[in-house]
Amino acid sequence: MGKAFSEEERAQVQEKLRRVGLKLLAESGIRNVSIRRLTQEVGIAQGGFYTFYRDKEDFVIDLMCLRVREKTQGMLDRKEDTLADPGTFLVELFYREGMHLKENKAFQNRESGSIEFWTRASKEGENEIRETYRDFLEQLLAYWRSNGLQIECDTDGIMNVGMAAGVLFTNAGFMEEGYFAQIYRTFCEAEVARFFKVVRK
Repeated sequence: MGKAFSEEERAQVQEKLRRVGLKLLAESGIRNVSIRRLTQEVGIAQGGFYTFYRDKEDFVIDLMCLRVREKTQGMLDRKEDTLADPGTFLVELFYREGMHLKENKAFQNRESGSIEFWTRASKEGENEIRETYRDFLEQLLAYWRSNGLQIECDTDGIMNVGMAAGVLFTNAGFMEEGYFAQIYRTFCEAEVARFFKVVRK
């Protein structure tokens, strides 16, 4: 049985679990994240892990939700940089994040088991992740409009571009290496243009 943590200790230990977990996920991929190694590095008994999470999948979903919250907040903190060309910002966002995840060991299919993981577990965190991204997009739309830009945006369309991008980059290994980046950029440009426009007077 795990140690009983005070409320303050719980917050501190969970933060350590998350930070060490993000490091291990990037190093080893989903399949190879070890609860034993995780708890050793954090400095708690292995049983202590289960006072915070049901299992490894619950933990990985929490890590993914955390990263989405942190990344979107970071972009909102620099939202003035998006005013010059919101459409290009969205294209670059989809492209940059997709290419980053393609190269990230945590999401490489052969090494991480990401397809199996998503099949079993991703829907548990899907609503939180989607709502975080939707809130991020809606805050940007409000900011752009408050600064005088006339925006036409199908929010559901843009959200589904993100889902389709995920399908592409998690299956990038099936394409010849030299072609994926070109195909993926063309996809990002075409689909953002389909659902998002800045109306110029």
